[in-house]
Amino acid sequence: MQRRILFQSLLSFLAAAPKWARGQETALSSNDLPVLREVAAVVLPASLGRSRTNEIAAQFVEWVRGYKPGADAGHGYGATRLQVLPPSPSAKYRDQLRALAPLDAAGKRAIVEAAIAEAELDRLPQRPSGQHVAVDLMAFFFNSSAGEDLLYNAAIRREDCRGLANSGERPAPLRKDG
Repeated sequence: MQRRILFQSLLSFLAAAPKWARGQETALSSNDLPVLREVAAVVLPASLGRSRTNEIAAQFVEWVRGYKPGADAGHGYGATRLQVLPPSPSAKYRDQLRALAPLDAAGKRAIVEAAIAEAELDRLPQRPSGQHVAVDLMAFFFNSSAGEDLLYNAAIRREDCRGLANSGERPAPLRKDG
């Protein structure tokens, strides 16, 4: 009888425990990847090609899965206070992707443009912020080393060390103009 009471108490505690105690739930799964790939094809530059936009969408899903709220985010130059990551920006992603799923490319683009206008965004956030999955996907890519290389059309490779021997040289162009 006492064992039953113990198990009932334990189960009621687990049911009432906060989300962090039960394990982190992922707001995106591999089931969401097909729609996210379509969104990536709409919001990322067409010059990347469909296989590259699909790859970026998959990397974004992995980034969301690996996001750890409260993790050390370091501190800025000259700042003495460490910052921690806020709650996961992915809380609304699944609902937003479901709303985009039945639409064609033009419909997806219209919804994304409306979301950007509604949020009054004049620039991409430094990291995904949770306003809209499409905006966060763009922030994820364009604030990455590969995104920066594309924007400047140069092999800057900010995440790689070029060494001192060639540090004074301009980064090589990604493609030839003309």
